[in-house]
Amino acid sequence: MSSMADTGSHRLVSKPARRRGSASESRCARCGVVSRWMPGHERRGPPAGWVKKGNVAHCLSCRRALATEDADAAAPASATREERAKLRTQALIEFEIDRDPDRPNGEIAKVVRCSVPAVLKARKRLEAEAKDAKKAA
Repeated sequence: MSSMADTGSHRLVSKPARRRGSASESRCARCGVVSRWMPGHERRGPPAGWVKKGNVAHCLSCRRALATEDADAAAPASATREERAKLRTQALIEFEIDRDPDRPNGEIAKVVRCSVPAVLKARKRLEAEAKDAKKAA
């Protein structure tokens, strides 16, 4: 007797069926990645870094990609490859600052793979734009 099935001692264990689309599950609308909470540890709302608007959720990675794609789409048609790369980096820095304003500049620079002075420059520009918007209102 070479297998446990031959001896009759092997029992089949039925596993509960997975529920697709349950409250403890989030699926990114762009890339399709699924995040599930362990049974008994469900949380309300999307996972950290995710945003859910209506029935559409996006993971942090896709949110970053969407920010850079929007900047690329808004670039002038005459922009060079280098200019487009700078615009995408600038958009990503601004996204990270907006996402977590209290985050240190060094951490943002690491995530974006840019210099700390570039983050400082973007932060100052955003603060100046916010002041101008308050004055106009």
